[in-house]
Amino acid sequence: MTSVILQAPRRLAALLALVAVVAAACSERLDGGAACPSLCPIANTAVLDTVLDAVALDSTVAGFPNTGETTSLLLALRPGPDSVDVRAVIRFDTIPNRYFPPSGGDSVTITTADSTTLSLRIDTAGTRFTQPVTIEAFEVDSATPADTSAALLTALMRPARRLGGLTLQPGTIPDSVRVRISDSAFVNRTRTTRRLRIGLRLVSTAAAQVRFQSAAGGLNTLGARLTFDPVRDTTYQPVVVLPSSVTPAVPGVAASFQDFSFVARSARAAIGTDLVVGGVPAQRVFVRFNVPRFLSDSTTIVRATLELVQRPARGIAATDSVTLTPQGVVATDTVRDVRRAAGLVASSAVLALDSLRLAPSDSGRKSVSLVALVRAWRALPAGTQRALVLRSSQEGVQVGEVRFFSTEAASGLRPRLRLSYIPRTDFGIP
Repeated sequence: MTSVILQAPRRLAALLALVAVVAAACSERLDGGAACPSLCPIANTAVLDTVLDAVALDSTVAGFPNTGETTSLLLALRPGPDSVDVRAVIRFDTIPNRYFPPSGGDSVTITTADSTTLSLRIDTAGTRFTQPVTIEAFEVDSATPADTSAALLTALMRPARRLGGLTLQPGTIPDSVRVRISDSAFVNRTRTTRRLRIGLRLVSTAAAQVRFQSAAGGLNTLGARLTFDPVRDTTYQPVVVLPSSVTPAVPGVAASFQDFSFVARSARAAIGTDLVVGGVPAQRVFVRFNVPRFLSDSTTIVRATLELVQRPARGIAATDSVTLTPQGVVATDTVRDVRRAAGLVASSAVLALDSLRLAPSDSGRKSVSLVALVRAWRALPAGTQRALVLRSSQEGVQVGEVRFFSTEAASGLRPRLRLSYIPRTDFGIP
């Protein structure tokens, strides 16, 4: 996350990494002995198993990821009663109004443009459609401060503001596309606002999803490009304009709005009491545990799984899948805001937990392995939340979502923690 990073969470993340390495040294072998007395179980030790209603708090948290944190832009369309319409905006807030002739000399005012083109690199792994799909481009510049409002941007994407379009045929997905943009509209902007903001949407008779490489706050060199010829002369090199944003006028924030996706329409089922991971807008699940102290102080954890009961998510294509990624939370008990705590997580490089691939239309009991996290809890200082986040590996750029019953469901459907452990044995020096 690019949210506020505190010193305490940094220390906790480092400690989690150390514990994970130590725990890995023992793995899950049950035939250890005195050579690994404090970490590994001794031979022939009975493994005890318990199932706990240990979830003290579970909640679905929306608003992730923050704008500018994804490396892809999502365009998605799903017709029908469970319709979804995800669109994108690419900002070019510093377009030139002058150019330098190739023969040298002073710069010349741009009075015309030729072959104005928006170039986009396609993320082929996240793109699929079965019927012809048209990418339409619109001018979505607005003088209002609410220039990121989904309602406003959707209203601006109307025929009178159309800049151009491109139709793709099903079959082979190209690595990149070039969308022709109105030359006259571009020249008009060079004379007035000096910026061009382009909104993109999909049009198709069937469900479709296209992902493009994002500028990612200026860090990704594979983002969109706007090119034009300042005169109708083949001796001139096209002028290249990169994405940029001047709003919001907050230091370090505007770059995140160079390009972004937004939800124009979504008729998905309400969250209600469900635990929801993925979808658009993206959601993640925060789970806080209350585990009896003796299990961490007086036992060696062999296995630990969070058991969840999945319920089908309607309106999702049968071929969709969501990779559920658990991450340990490094927030202290002083962080009471659930959304903020859900953003203070240990990276997978610090504490690696196994992911789980699920079909949104599936149902039944699912198990998420948490042994490395539960082992790490033992070494954390007092006042640290024993919590985790469940998120989609494609958070913010994937339509699919998975749903689970929460602690408000009937007893047999609630989340629960299953632990396998042995009593800890301490050895002295012979």
